[in-house]
Amino acid sequence: MKTQTKIFLIMTGIILAVALMQVASALTISSVSSSPAEVQPGEKARIDMTIENNLGDDVENVVISLDLTNLPFAPYQSSNERTIEDINDGNDEDVEFELIAFADAASGTYKIPVEMSYNFQDETAREKTKGTISLIINAKPEIGVSSDEGNILIKGKDNTLIVKIINSGLGEAKFLSVQILPVSGIKIIGSDKVYIGNIDSDDFDTAEFKIVVNADAGTINLPVSVAYKDSRNKDFTDVENIALKSYTTKEAISLGLIKANNSFIYIIIVIVIIILVLIFRAIRKRRRNKQKEKE
Repeated sequence: MKTQTKIFLIMTGIILAVALMQVASALTISSVSSSPAEVQPGEKARIDMTIENNLGDDVENVVISLDLTNLPFAPYQSSNERTIEDINDGNDEDVEFELIAFADAASGTYKIPVEMSYNFQDETAREKTKGTISLIINAKPEIGVSSDEGNILIKGKDNTLIVKIINSGLGEAKFLSVQILPVSGIKIIGSDKVYIGNIDSDDFDTAEFKIVVNADAGTINLPVSVAYKDSRNKDFTDVENIALKSYTTKEAISLGLIKANNSFIYIIIVIVIIILVLIFRAIRKRRRNKQKEKE
């Protein structure tokens, strides 16, 4: 029984040793990097890989290929294969690939299978090993703010200020909020912050604020802060200034920006008409009374 136990332990040790040797003996990707680290749709990326020989023997005719099947990448001005003449045991070699992301690629982390084939020196049989690298596509939003064309700000009165938020980038802006920062010449009525939500690529939305412009204010550079997340939930905060011009009521009317309030004139006209009607009735009644007296 003890002899069988010893034999089992010896066999187990041999199997483990062989397994460890197979793990340690391999052609491996020891390091990988991409420039840029995150690629935008339609953008080029350079991938640098270091291939290390831990096989315990020299190898030659090493072919490294990227499997781009069903992935939003294509080789850029080259192929998806690289060849290294030889890698001596214990040494490493660098290879470089250039890829371009598809213009309509969605944001995400993409795993790219890598196959390495080779043969030992003085042998014709090809050996193969596989690995995986990752490349990140991040379609970034580009946020801009502007004053809506319909904004007409009258000094000393309550005004509705409409701020337009435009996403001209390739990615969606998520959880977006807009805030008016303090500035002299304007008093904010109510909340200074509006939550918008998500704005898709090549789209816009608006935020409304209630403000009062001081009577002595001229052109105001209004700072607007926009906070949002990109597709990878990275936080961004942009601050831009919007130039706002304010007018007195008289200036706005003379420029045709607003119509004059003629309600007072209309009231006077109505009163005059009523008075004339009453006078006309009184005169007619007097004439009738005189006619009756004559009869």
